[in-house]
Amino acid sequence: MKKILLTLTTVALLAASARTASAGDREWATAGKILTGVFAGAVLARTFEPVPTYTYAPAVYYSAPVVQAPPTVYYQPAPVIVYSQPVYVQQVPVYVRPAPVYYQSAPVVGVHLGFGRRHQPPPIYRVCR
Repeated sequence: MKKILLTLTTVALLAASARTASAGDREWATAGKILTGVFAGAVLARTFEPVPTYTYAPAVYYSAPVVQAPPTVYYQPAPVIVYSQPVYVQQVPVYVRPAPVYYQSAPVVGVHLGFGRRHQPPPIYRVCR
C-alpha cells in the first residue's frame, strides 16, 4: 500500500510541475527532465523498502536403513569380430590429349601523319641485319 501511495504522489507532483512544450522547442531537454524524475522516484521508492532479513534453517540428516541385498551379477556377451575380405580395384587408364594450338598472324598497323589523302598503303619498313 505504501508503494502505491508513494507512486501516485510522485506522479501527481510530476504532473503538476510539468510545463507544456510546443513542437521543436527543447524536446530532448523535456525528455531528460522526465527521465530524471522517474529515476529519482525509483530511488526514493527503494529507500523506503524494508531491509530483507535472512534466517537459516538447521540441517537435518537422515540415515537410510541397512538392508542386505544379494549382489547382482551382470554377464556381458563376448564381442563379435567380423573380418571382411579385401577389395581390389583396378584403376582405369586416363588418356589426356593436349589442347590444339592455333597461330594467327599479327595485324599490320600503319600510321600516316600529314595532310591530304593517300591512295596507296603505307610502306612497311623492315630492318635486316
